[in-house]
Order: sequence, then C-alpha cells, then structure tokens
Amino acid sequence: MKTHEVESYVRQATREIQDEYKRLYARAAEDPGTAGDEGEENWADILRRWLPASVHVVTKGRLLCADGSTSRQLDVIVLSDSYPLGLLNKKMYLASEVLAVFECKLTLKKAHVEETVKRAAALKRVLHEQHDQDLVYGLVSHSHSWSSNDVAISKISGQLRESDTQYVQHPNEALDVTCVADLDAWISYCMPPVGEGEEEFSSGYMTSAPVPESEQYIDCDPPPVGRMISCIYRRLASMDKRFMGIHLYFMRVGLAGSMMHENPRMWSRSELAHVRKRLKTYW
Repeated sequence: MKTHEVESYVRQATREIQDEYKRLYARAAEDPGTAGDEGEENWADILRRWLPASVHVVTKGRLLCADGSTSRQLDVIVLSDSYPLGLLNKKMYLASEVLAVFECKLTLKKAHVEETVKRAAALKRVLHEQHDQDLVYGLVSHSHSWSSNDVAISKISGQLRESDTQYVQHPNEALDVTCVADLDAWISYCMPPVGEGEEEFSSGYMTSAPVPESEQYIDCDPPPVGRMISCIYRRLASMDKRFMGIHLYFMRVGLAGSMMHENPRMWSRSELAHVRKRLKTYW
C-alpha cells in the first residue's frame, strides 16, 4: 500500500528529531542545560508546524490559576487562539487558555515516567477544580536510556501502569501521551462498558510496540511522532469541535496507527461519580 503523504511528512519530522538527538547528546555532558533547552525547542518546533497556526506554542513557563496559585515550570505550553497578545511575553500563562503542556527529555529514564504521571494527575485535578477545564498533558523524549528497545518498551509500559495506579484518581487525570521519538508512543484511553449488564469503565495505555526484528511491521506503521500528533488532535477535538475535522482526517489516513492495550484498570460508575462531573471516553 502506498504511503500517504501525511505519513511521509511525519517521518521527515521524526528523522529531524533523531538527527538533533545525536548532535545534542554529543554536547550534553559539557553543557546539559543548553542541550535540554535546545531539545525543548525541537519539540516546540514540531508542535508549531503540526498544530493550527492560530494557537501559540511557547517554552518555559508556569500556569497561573484564577486563585493566584501557579504550577511548576513547564517545558512547552500550547495556548488557545484567544490568548491576549499583550500577555504572550509573560511567563505566567493564564491557566484557562492552556490547551496542552509537555515535559521534554533528551534521554528518557524510568524516574521521568513516574514523576510526569504524578505531576500530570495533580495539575489536571487542580485545573478541573478551579476552572472545570481539561488539557492535554504529554511526556516527549528524543530517545531512551535502556539497553534495547524491547527492554525500554517493557519498562515504560510497566512504569506507566504502576504510576497510574498510585497517582491517578480518575481516568481523565492520566498522562495523555508519552512519545519516545525513536521507539514508540503510549496513548491513554478510557472505554465505557461494552457488554450488556457491564458497569465498569476500563482505562490504561495503548501502544503499538513493534514486533522485534520485524522491519516490515515497523515500515507499515506510522512513527511515534505521528501517533502523538493524532492523539493531540483527538484530545483537542473532545474539548473544541473546531479540531474535529483535522482529527478525523488524520485518523482516516492512518496516522494513529494500529494500537493495542493490555492489563486495563477497571473503574465502577459509583467510584467515578464523586471525583468528576463528567467522564470523557477515548478509544
């Protein structure tokens, strides 16, 4: 089957990220701060090119809630097209206008996964309580620290499940996307009961982990960056119908890839009712 041009564009962006990693990794030991800053700019540039031109993608800032409290510093922040232009150069960004935030790593480690799941759940909880608002929270990395791709996939999947159980009190608080550019992408999901008489929702993380040593499988599936972009649009479309058209287009051309999930976490309706007014489901 002929590769769709959109997938070709995403593969080009992925190669750029991988080339940048080689350059930044070579300099990271002597100046980790600058390497980290440049890595964040790599991901910000990807988002600027793939998200609508009307949104604003900025780096290094904190979210300012209505009660005056602030978040920790975040690496990349996506702001709505209604954001006041006079405030764009301020590093305290109005929480109500934030569409997405991303933590960026050059080389992903196990601790990064746990820390980010914990922070994502806490921030989403605060934004819902104060602004009745959802956002996309992502963890992105150029590469990983494990000895092989198989080990990395196993470790990341396991840490996501473990951290989710420990810190996430509602499926909507889950880390939306974890993208390692040269490995895979993990997308959180929440599914309603599917069988007659079923009462439990299921949630977890979908991945399209490639079959080891199978180049054919790798070639026929979109790269992790593509699945990340598809996930972002799907989440944004659930919050704003203006994103629905491009979300559906990317789904139809296969940018989401073939996803699979295992070991779901189960939630009863009564368990969820006291935590959140509404439950958004993704599948």
